[in-house]
Formats: sequence, C-alpha cells, structure tokens
Amino acid sequence: MYSLSSQPHPVLTVSELTGQIRFLLEDTFDQVAVVGEISNAKVYPSGHWYFSLKDKDATLPCVCFKNTNASIKFDLQDGLMVVLYGKLSVYPPKGGYQLITSQIQPVGIGEWQLAFEQLREKLELEGLLALERKRSIPIMPRKVGVVTSLAGAALRDVLSALRRRNRHVNIVIAPTKVQGEGSAQEIAQALQNIQTIDDIDVVLVVRGGGSIEDLWSFNTEIVARAVAFCRVPVISGVGHETDITICDLVADLRAPTPTAAAELVAHGINDLIDKWTNLNRIMCSSMETRLAQARHLLEQLSPYSALLQQQERLEKLKYKLKSTKEEMIAQVTHLLDNYKHNWHKQHEKLNVLGPLEILKRGFAVLKDTNGKVISDMKTVKPNDTVEALLYKGKLKLKVESCEDNW
Repeated sequence: MYSLSSQPHPVLTVSELTGQIRFLLEDTFDQVAVVGEISNAKVYPSGHWYFSLKDKDATLPCVCFKNTNASIKFDLQDGLMVVLYGKLSVYPPKGGYQLITSQIQPVGIGEWQLAFEQLREKLELEGLLALERKRSIPIMPRKVGVVTSLAGAALRDVLSALRRRNRHVNIVIAPTKVQGEGSAQEIAQALQNIQTIDDIDVVLVVRGGGSIEDLWSFNTEIVARAVAFCRVPVISGVGHETDITICDLVADLRAPTPTAAAELVAHGINDLIDKWTNLNRIMCSSMETRLAQARHLLEQLSPYSALLQQQERLEKLKYKLKSTKEEMIAQVTHLLDNYKHNWHKQHEKLNVLGPLEILKRGFAVLKDTNGKVISDMKTVKPNDTVEALLYKGKLKLKVESCEDNW
C-alpha cells in the first residue's frame, strides 16, 4: 500500500518544485554576462524578442521584453555574435530555464554602427539608395522648403546663405525637433507637411554637427522613407562634412553642411551667367560635332561620292583579280612542270622494261599458226610451223625436234 506519510522527504507539487528551482536560479544567477551566437530569433506581436544563444556545445533560451528592446538600436539577426547581460529564470508553464536579457552588445562592432549598417543594407536591397532613382535639383527653384529646428544654428546658416546669394528665393520652414526622443517621427511628419505645399520646388533637410547619438534621428528608417518618397527632390545637409547619415544616402543630393545645402539651390547672378556660358559652349560644340557628322553622311550619300567609292572598290577588286590570276598561272605552270618531269621518268622506265628493249637484246617471241604465244614446248610438235617475232621483222620457222632441256 503506497502512502505519502512513508516517504523520507516531503512531497512537492510540480509548481512548488519549479518555484524552488526558480528561486535558486534567480538568486544564484541574478547578474550574468554570456557570449554566443544568436539563432531562431523571433519578434512576437507583443513586441517581445525570443531567441537562443548558442555555441558549438550548448544552447541557451533567451527573452528580451519589449520595454527593454525598445532602447536597442539594431535588429536581432540569426548568426550575430553578441554578449548578453541579464539573469536566469524559469518559465513555469514549460519547466525550462531562460535568460531574461537586460542588455545586448554586438561583438566586434558598436551598437550604433551595427544599426546603421543593417538599415543601409535593407534600404539598398529595396533600391532606395540607387543612383538611378535620384532626381535632379532644379537650377532656379522659386520656393524652397527647409526642415530643421527653429532653435538650431543650421537654420541661421541656411537663411544667411539664401539671402546672400539670391534674395528672390521664397523660403518655407517646417519646424521640428532634430534630436532626442520622438524627433525621428517629427522630422518625418515635417517632410509630409511641407510637400503638401503645391509650389514647393525642393526641400532641404538640415542639422548642425554633433555626436552619433545627436544625429541618430537621421539614421532611422522612418526618416529615410520619408525622404525617399518625398514628391519633390530632397537635399540632405546633416552634420559636418565627415558625418554620413542614412538621410544623406537616401536623399537626391548630399551637401557636406547646411550652408552648402543652401548654396546648392540659391544660385547668384554670376553663377547663373557662368553656368549659361558653359552650357552655351557645350551646346555650340555639340552642334558643330553634329553638323560635321551630318556633312560626312551627306558626302557619303552623294552620287559622285558613291561612284568614287565604287571606283576604289573596283580598283581593289581588279588588283586582287590580277594577283589571283598570276598566282594561278604560277601554280598551273608548276604543276605542269611536275607532271612533265614525272612523265619522262615513267617513260624511261617503260622503255627499259618494255618488250622491244628485251627483243633488242636478242630475244624473240614465238607464236603458233593461230597467233598464240608459245611458252611451253609441249604445245608444239615436230614439223609444226611457228612464227618468230624479232626486234626487227619476223621469221617463219619449221620445228625439227622438241626437247625438254636447253
């Protein structure tokens, strides 16, 4: 009979045992740092990140809750080497332990740089960084939109450059925060607002220099897409010349500074004259080239030119025919000489081996009365008449006797 009272240890429920294990784990491993490779990364609709951290011998289940991962700049990707900070805990419904992550640091690359590269690669795959999609900037825009902070030095620099170079340019300002929480959303909304003005020709997105954290709003996906899909061309003038942002890469034109961005759209009278002179020179040169090409084509199409071309062609063919004829004659002469030489050699051989030469040496050919050549004495009988063919003439002979031996 099984009895609980007979057990040496108190009997625990599954929940009680799991609770004790959880207490021990959380008390012992309340602050850990562990390095490994991300795998099976998933983002749930709740916003929580679930993934595994692994090395060649072990796998550790992990979770990073929404309130924690909201401050992480980069996206979690399989294969990424990271250092996780957090504590071990137990998930009672499945009875498994997991690492509750409080911080994630990439290995070998900074968090900001990783986030930058991930977004750049994503937009590049979509074609938003392609040179083919970038639009040309109007030469003489009448109305220029400026997306920036009202309190920043960038706005003062832009206004100063525009007034100095061309006072006839109208300016529309879409004020926005340019750093800090919520600034990326404000910049994107400012771009949406300013392009609703019908006669806006071009938009400047500008901000002064700062640290990578200060400029980070211009490295966000929401701003990048707002710039890429703006209905008018966008010039990005964010930070100093050495600062490169995603906004710069997506914009139709990048300026090294806010002042340079303004100078690209506010051309002075002297600039326009220089540009007109240069364009006029290019156009005249192009026209002269086209006229020369047309003249050359016309000369080729004229009857006289065609006759000259045919005459030159006939002369070439005539020369080629003459050369071919001479070559053929030489080849035929050579072949005839070879054949003649071979004929003489063969003729000499025939003369040496022919029957007349043999008869000349005293031999004769015997034939019976039927004209058949006699080669065996058995075919002849005494008193038979035979004919002997000599080198010169023939004899009729009468056989006296027939003998086997000479």
